[in-house]
Amino acid sequence: MSSNAILAGVIDDHETAMVGLLGGINRYSEMGDPPVKLVRMETSVDGFLNADRRVCHVVALDMQLADGSSPAENTSRLVDAGYKVLVFSAGIDVRHLQQALAHGAMGVSLKSEPLLVTIDKLRRVAAGETIASLDLAAAIEADVAFVEANLSDREAECLALYATGYALGQVATKMNVQDSTVKKYVDRIREKYEQAGRPAGTKVDLLKRAVEDGILPPLLPLKKP
Repeated sequence: MSSNAILAGVIDDHETAMVGLLGGINRYSEMGDPPVKLVRMETSVDGFLNADRRVCHVVALDMQLADGSSPAENTSRLVDAGYKVLVFSAGIDVRHLQQALAHGAMGVSLKSEPLLVTIDKLRRVAAGETIASLDLAAAIEADVAFVEANLSDREAECLALYATGYALGQVATKMNVQDSTVKKYVDRIREKYEQAGRPAGTKVDLLKRAVEDGILPPLLPLKKP
């Protein structure tokens, strides 16, 4: 690998994000020392790892890939293969960010950030720096009680649907399970939150918990004119 540049890879199945990052790096990579060069883009971790090992220094990894792969497992596989990982995310699901950081990711760059910020973070992570940004701190510290509540993936999916406003039968249809299974999920979710000292007795309570834990995006109030 070149000793004169930071070589970066991107794993993201959103074409707009990949093209935008590629264009930005090509345009701004020389604005900093050392320069950053994007040498590989893939839509999955499998595709990336099937290439020659150690093709780059640092990987920008999206949290939600089309193949449904786990953010924790994806991060672990890349770290085990010798790559430094920068989460490259829309930043909606705090739970996924927590999992990636717990499995070795060294920082978070939001897709809404200016490209120069992302490029600088790629450079810093490649140099071995863990980025102590507000985004990183929030992802690590946000609602530890949720981690303690330890919802399964199916329970989190159920919570997202039910708290959004779907009835039990509608949730069952979307999850392809029986109504009774959804009721068991909801009962277990409520029990886990209550055990963590967080109210979950009503659907409004569950909506608040889902927003707090990054399972659903925040409900922003309308701005006054």
